[in-house]
Amino acid sequence: MRYEADHKERTHQRIVRNAARKFRAKGLNGPAVSEVMKASGLTVGGFYKHFRNKEDLLVAAIEEGLRDSEERFLPVAKTAPKGEGWKEIVKKFLSLEHCDHPEGGCPMAAMSTEIARATPAVKNRVWGFMREHRDRILPFMPGETDDEKGRKLIIAITAMNGALAMARTMTDPKRKQQVLDAVRDHLLNTL
Repeated sequence: MRYEADHKERTHQRIVRNAARKFRAKGLNGPAVSEVMKASGLTVGGFYKHFRNKEDLLVAAIEEGLRDSEERFLPVAKTAPKGEGWKEIVKKFLSLEHCDHPEGGCPMAAMSTEIARATPAVKNRVWGFMREHRDRILPFMPGETDDEKGRKLIIAITAMNGALAMARTMTDPKRKQQVLDAVRDHLLNTL
C-alpha cells in the first residue's frame, strides 16, 4: 500500500501530540510507549520508525506541550491593551480550568520536578525550548529593559508553576482557587 508523501510526518506529529497530552496528564514515567502508540492508533513496532528511544519522544512531547501552551496563553496577551498582556497570561495560567486540566496545559507546570530528574541531555534540550518560549513571552512583560523584563518573567513563571503544582495537590476546589488567587493577586500587584 502506498502512502501520501507526508504520511510519515503526519503520523509522527500524531504520536507527539498524544505523547504530549499523556506525559502532562500522567508524568514522565506514567505512560508507556505502548500506551502512546495505542492512543495514536499504532502498534509499538512502529515507534522506532519515528524515535530512537523514549527520551527522544519525551523531548518532542515537551516541545509540543510548550507550543500548545503558547497557543493557549499568547493570544490573550496579544489582544490585551498595550502593557497589559502579561497580566492576561497570569490570569489565564492561574485559572481553575488550567489547574484541573494538566493534559492540555503548560508542560513545565505539569512536569518540572520530573524534568529536573531527567538526564542532562534531556534537560539541555528542554532548556533550549524554554529559552525560545521565554523570548516569545518577554515582549509582554513589564519593565524598561530586557534584563528587567527577564527577571520579572523568572519570578512570574516560577511563582505560577509553584502555585499550579500546589493547587493540583488539593481536592477541594475552594482551596485550589485560594492558592491560585493569592499568587495571581500578588503577581499582578507587585510586578
